[in-house]
Amino acid sequence: MPLSDYGLLRGAVINVLPFKKIGDHYNIEVSVAKQIYRIALDVYSTLKGSPKFDPQDSGAVWDEDRLLLFYKNTQYSHPILTTLLQTAPGFTNRAQLPVALQLDYVREQPALFPLSQMTVVPPKQTDNDGNDLNDDINPWIQKAMNNPQAEIFVFGDFFNDTGSSNPDTHPYFNPDPQMGVHDVHMNQGDSGSEKKNNGPGQDGALFLRFIGGAASAAPAPADTWVAMFFRFQSQTINTDSSGNPT
Repeated sequence: MPLSDYGLLRGAVINVLPFKKIGDHYNIEVSVAKQIYRIALDVYSTLKGSPKFDPQDSGAVWDEDRLLLFYKNTQYSHPILTTLLQTAPGFTNRAQLPVALQLDYVREQPALFPLSQMTVVPPKQTDNDGNDLNDDINPWIQKAMNNPQAEIFVFGDFFNDTGSSNPDTHPYFNPDPQMGVHDVHMNQGDSGSEKKNNGPGQDGALFLRFIGGAASAAPAPADTWVAMFFRFQSQTINTDSSGNPT
């Protein structure tokens, strides 16, 4: 069954909690008017039965099978950007999104990005050489947080811990948002425990807009767009019309 609450969150970055120790996410706090949300970016997969490692431990070794595939473009250009700017701030669910914004890594035309150029990247290393997801993501999120005209657009599955049967009780921020977006990655081609969530037109991604001139309803030549795409190694790009592996 496809994700039940797939959609788009548009807002402003107000805080960030980079991946540091044991865990699986890089967390971003987003504000829209007086409402705050948490974006949980997967940076290390949670395969059942596999141990978690502490990157601060010099003796720890990353489980290679759990590292994510990642693609980033810091000068992104695509026809969907015009449509993105026509959306309202806050969360818009799939039913209200135009078809062009029901993202699909495999079927989108023109392609969202070159799938063949995704590379396996660890979430964090101690050498700060720029070859990990913290180093890939954090400078751009920090730039957005310190720029009042910057916007973030995140596609994924909406969550609400209030009244949830399985809430995430970890205090990421203060105050901690109870609502947000997770599954910000490809959401098809899975043959494991997440196969139940496979579906076309529901892939996750993150976009940042840095306004070069006056804000407008269309991408301006001076605007800079940064796009980030995530995929688990266990997910194949060979999928059928239901998003299941072929």
